[in-house]
Amino acid sequence: MKFSIEWRDGDRESPDVDLSAVGELRIHVGETNVCRWLRAGDRSLPFGDDLSISAYPLAEGIAMDWWRLFGGRDVWHRLRKYRGGYAIPDIRIRFDGAGFDVDCTPYRYENPPVFFTEHGRERLKRADVEHALGGFLDEAASHLDAGDTQDSGLQLRWARIRASREDEGEVRFCEAAGALGLDPYDVSDDDAAFIEASGVLFEGEPLAEFLAGLRGADEPETVLDWIRRSEEWPRYKSRLPVLQDVKRHVRNEAATGSGADAERPWAPGYRCARATRRALEMSQEQRFTSVSALAKRLGAGNFGMAPSVPGIRALVRSDDRDTRIHLRRTGDNRGNLFALGRAVGDAVANPPAERSAVNDLPFASRQACGRAFAAEFLAPVDEVRSMREDGLDTISIADEFGVSAEVIARQLENAERIRQACA
Repeated sequence: MKFSIEWRDGDRESPDVDLSAVGELRIHVGETNVCRWLRAGDRSLPFGDDLSISAYPLAEGIAMDWWRLFGGRDVWHRLRKYRGGYAIPDIRIRFDGAGFDVDCTPYRYENPPVFFTEHGRERLKRADVEHALGGFLDEAASHLDAGDTQDSGLQLRWARIRASREDEGEVRFCEAAGALGLDPYDVSDDDAAFIEASGVLFEGEPLAEFLAGLRGADEPETVLDWIRRSEEWPRYKSRLPVLQDVKRHVRNEAATGSGADAERPWAPGYRCARATRRALEMSQEQRFTSVSALAKRLGAGNFGMAPSVPGIRALVRSDDRDTRIHLRRTGDNRGNLFALGRAVGDAVANPPAERSAVNDLPFASRQACGRAFAAEFLAPVDEVRSMREDGLDTISIADEFGVSAEVIARQLENAERIRQACA
């Protein structure tokens, strides 16, 4: 992703800051200039390769949402939201904790009558997105600084963000607030206290995913209480002794890079699932159909589930001695089994963490990895396909494995993806 703009002399005497940041804007997604446009409804009328607009609303919008962009997970941010009445392409960006997905699709405006014609898509490292967006904000703010515009919303906000980025502790707090969908510079005392308390239990990507999973929750502090109470349980109710050996056996399978050149987060999940079955000396035909059966195979003869709580399905606690999983009880036995499988995958296939949460975020990196692990560990795709070839329908296959029909459907749908990850 790349922004480029050729500034024009603006109206320096106008009180409208938009007029101080007028220029010819181009935005590239991958190799595609997604600012190419036609006059909607009549292809014989003018077209162009850049946009003659004020860049101020776009730059200010990006600055205002900076910490939500980099702190949030599983949220598509539409740059069109910041257009300020100007026509700009429909560019969306989403961070999953491992990298950014950038996507642009053709879009038609009625007023003004403009049709953006280009598709663009790419996967980027976080540093590349910081460089692209930060460079655009630097250029816009510098252009205003060089003119008669001072202390605009963009200039003040970007200066504050740049100062925050010099302090690691402040970055952690700002991104944690962004994960909750909050403005870190305007949070209530209660929200600040919750962020600080969460930061005592989690750090790094596990903290971002824990908070993002609670975005919009009415009483998120109840989850912290649940975690504290769960960790007071006797260790034998949550300890899975066999996992320590399993993690050593599959360590190499979990290795992956980051950003544009890396695998997607689900790839090591699939690989580690197969490696875990090998470490446990399990055949393709062997399966678990209950939480107690899986827990017992992992060395927990008295495994217990914790009371229900919204916003989290399981907590994974790891240290040098052992791995413990605090599993939230629900009335859905298949859901409980799959959540335990996801928690095992989080412990085995994701980067080590003292604590990490399993929640309902669909695309966040640790969640995607754990979900892929659970699907392939509990319902190996080769066995699923064999059963399908034998004439069993999706529901019957799901019954055999003790998982939902959706899990089986996704395994069949992702068969080629799984093959490539495990090749």
